[in-house]
Parts: sequence; C-alpha cells; structure tokens
Amino acid sequence: MKKSFFTLFALAVMALLPQSMLAVVDHGGPQRMWTVPTVFEVDKPVTFYFDMTDAGFKEGVDLYLWCWNPSEPDAGNWENSSDFAKLTYNGDNVYSITMTPTKYFSQGASTMSEQDVYNTCQTDDWPGFWARLKTKDGAEESDVFQAPDSRATWKEFKASGDAYRFYATAFQGNTLALTSAFTLNKALTIVFNPDVFTVGGKTMTEFAKQSGFGGFKLHSGLNDWTYLQGVKVWIDGCMQKTDIAKQTNGYYTISMTSPFDYYSWNYADDGSRASTGLTADEQIDNLAWLVVGILNNDWGGTCPDQLTKAGTAEVYPDPVFSYFPTKVSALDILTLTRRYNGKRDGDLTYKIVAGGKTITGTMTGSRDRRSASINLLDELQGVNASSMTLTITNAAGSQLISTEIPLVTVDQ
Repeated sequence: MKKSFFTLFALAVMALLPQSMLAVVDHGGPQRMWTVPTVFEVDKPVTFYFDMTDAGFKEGVDLYLWCWNPSEPDAGNWENSSDFAKLTYNGDNVYSITMTPTKYFSQGASTMSEQDVYNTCQTDDWPGFWARLKTKDGAEESDVFQAPDSRATWKEFKASGDAYRFYATAFQGNTLALTSAFTLNKALTIVFNPDVFTVGGKTMTEFAKQSGFGGFKLHSGLNDWTYLQGVKVWIDGCMQKTDIAKQTNGYYTISMTSPFDYYSWNYADDGSRASTGLTADEQIDNLAWLVVGILNNDWGGTCPDQLTKAGTAEVYPDPVFSYFPTKVSALDILTLTRRYNGKRDGDLTYKIVAGGKTITGTMTGSRDRRSASINLLDELQGVNASSMTLTITNAAGSQLISTEIPLVTVDQ
C-alpha cells in the first residue's frame, strides 16, 4: 500500500514539473532538406522542406521550428511553441514552413529589425539557420541541423560571370546539391545577371532604363515548345506567372515548385486556365525559352532562342525482400532483410508461425535497408514443424510480405 502511495505521489509531482525538467525524447534530424525557390534572398518568401523519414517522430505528428540564428523569435516558449513556428505536414514524412526570413526572425522575442536580419544573413561569419524540429510541448526534439541558405550559391554565380544559370533541386546521397540538369518533379530557379544577359540587343540593365519598361517575362515550353507557357500581355495572371523578378542583390530570378507544376497548365487566350496535357511521368528532354522585355504593355524585345537540356530523374528502386540462409533449418540464425522500403513504412514488424509457436519482432534500420535476425535454435526448441509462415507488416499495419519458408533437416 505504501509503495502504491509513493508511486502515485511521484507521478503527481512529475506532472507538476515543467517539461524542460523532464526527459526529452531525442530523434534524428531531417533526411533531406531543400527550398523553393532553390536560390533565395532572405527578404523574399521561401519555403523550407524537411524530409523526416526515419527520424523517429510518429508520422504526421505536429512539428514546430525552433531556430536560434540569426535570432531566436520563439525564445521562452520551448514548452508551448508559437503558432508562427508550426510546420505544414505534406504527406510522405515531408514537412514545410513558408516564411520571409527577415520578417520571421524580427518577430516574437527577437530584438532585430528586418534590416538587421538581412544584413546579418549576408555576412561570411553568419553561421546559418541552425535549428531543431520539435513537438509543441518540447517533449520530443530532432537533432540539431543547419537549414539551407543561398550565400554560397550567389557568390558562385557572381564569380562565374555567367549570363544565367539553372539551379534545380538534386541530391548527392542525402546532401542538397543544386544542378543545372533540371527534372520534371523537382524545384527549379533560373538566375539572370542583368549586366551580362541581353534582351533586344541590350543588357537587361540597359533595357530596364527605357521609357515604358514593364518588366521581364519568361516565354517557354518543355520539349521544344510542346508544353507551352506563353507570355500574353493582356492576361494579368499570365504576366504574374511568367514574371522574372528583380532581387535585392540586383539579380533577376524566376522559380517553379517544379516544371510539372508550372507547365501542366497555361493561360488560354481568353484568360482561363487550360491543361497542356503534361503528365507527372512524362519524359522531358529540354526546355525551349526566351526572355521577353515588356515595353508599353507589349513585347519590346527578346533574347535569342534558348534550349536547355533536362537531366535524368532520380528513381527510387522497387522493394526487395530476402532471407538468409536460403535453405533454413531449425538450427539456423535467420536474417530477414527488406531493402528500398516505402517512405511511410517505418520500422517493419515480422510474425513467424511454426507449429504451435509464434515469433514476433521488429525489423529496424533505415528506409534503404531494414533487417532483423532470429535465433531459430532457441525459438523453435521443441517445436516440430516442416515449414514456417512469415508475414511482414509496416508501421501502419499494411501487409507487405506473406510467404512460407520450408524448414530443412541439417543433412539437407
């Protein structure tokens, strides 16, 4: 009775303690991170994406951003994160948050102005967007990570002297590595140097000084103009969609969540939206394009026709299940392996039934490879069976594998 009383008392005391004094569950960090635009200025809207596959959080749980550089806008709220820090769950273990960094990091507990944030983020000694993702109450947290920023990319582009560059989302392993070889379903930003790129025989800088200047637009189409988004000056929505915007640093950019998102529809002549017929699995070869300079609400000049070759889309392999040894006896250590699992599969659960014995366990690891080993000598001691039935299910309870494994005798 005394033991029960003290147990209840201890639980009551723990319930009154602040969360920061209780154990925090540590999880892994994002598997992959990327942004849209792929190259961005901190005083313009940007969406950060975090792939939390295999991080350890329950799929779809509400997560919040905890970032302390260039400022800590949610300081003091570890146990009750502010609404402005909440991420959006996009499915497939991918979360996102859309912000204008200068505004985000000058709110809440921050003492920095928007200009302070902008200036800090331009310096070489700024350490970057160091952060965690966490549950609202702080009971669970990710590893510390550095979210992407574009300082190095802007410097590289400036040093190159190029008139323009394509920057598409790509990865080396799980590390973000922007590439010019864009693909259909990954984000893309095109950057122009206005002092080098020419429109109508003038640099963009010179063209923009003309009377009646109304901006630069992208007239373009995938696969040699097959999937076209033309510049139609009489349609406001079209002019917004095709706009090549000037950034604070002086460069011009146009960005797409993906070429599929951009070119799967266009503006018809009457201003309505029309499907181009582009499908998400289309094989794309190139992007045909030109920059249009607008003067007095009409085309005032273009660059020469351009053609940029597309890359090859990353394809994740189909799942592969195997067990070792291939001939199994009741004296073996059986190893189960499933490679290339679904993004939402999580840890897998196995169930083996042999004779009257049921063996269950978990196949752990990463999405690329989950495995488990079972000592059949111990588990099947005293069991008389000629085969085993194996089923494997994912974290959501969906059956992935159902098979019968023969049990051979040792002399076989």
